[in-house]
Amino acid sequence: MSENKYDIYLSFDYFELNISALDRINGKIICNIKKNYKNFFSQNSELNHETLKIPVEQSIMDIEKLSGKFVKDIFLMIQTPESISIQISVLKKNDEKKIYKKDVTYLIQDAKQQVINSNPELSIIHIIVKNYRLNNNDYEFLPLDLNCENFSIDIEFICFPKNLTMKFKDFFLSQHILINKFICSNYAKKFYSQNANKNICELGYDIVSGINKQEVVSVPKITAKKGFFEKLFHIFD
Repeated sequence: MSENKYDIYLSFDYFELNISALDRINGKIICNIKKNYKNFFSQNSELNHETLKIPVEQSIMDIEKLSGKFVKDIFLMIQTPESISIQISVLKKNDEKKIYKKDVTYLIQDAKQQVINSNPELSIIHIIVKNYRLNNNDYEFLPLDLNCENFSIDIEFICFPKNLTMKFKDFFLSQHILINKFICSNYAKKFYSQNANKNICELGYDIVSGINKQEVVSVPKITAKKGFFEKLFHIFD
């Protein structure tokens, strides 16, 4: 991450390149550049990285001039027909005990590993808990104070092909820019209804900041006292 007080969000969709510098604390737009295009896609509707090079380089130089800082890293938002949604349910027998965070963590890690093992060609971009089921009753949010014989979790994994993410990593690395996180634009756009006045980059900021309390995040271990799963979910914030 850069030491600037703002983050750079760059979005590609079918009609527009959008790059914004957003205040890291409140998500307010410091500066924004939009470029319309029609010829950056191949016949199968995939982004053509060769034709993207010049407008991306120009947009980055423009945002650097406006913000007064060099762009070292970005949050990259992509709209692509190659995105894949995988639905999976995992079950745990609980013997009428209460559910703990570690139990949920275990199930999600298990489901994630299943997706990775079965789809080595995919990169997981988002993990969303869709439903909790305790003793055949459904819950939107996890009831930690209930005992149950068994419980299960329905999880959605939004994925991009690894060859796509690697192309973008190499593309920006050639410009000495690191990608902090990939964001699926189609997923972010689901929150337009409650954020009608925001542009796509602001929605990306909201995704990273946890607008969807059902999305799972993984934060590395910082100290010996705070484990890897201390902040696994926005749900537990």
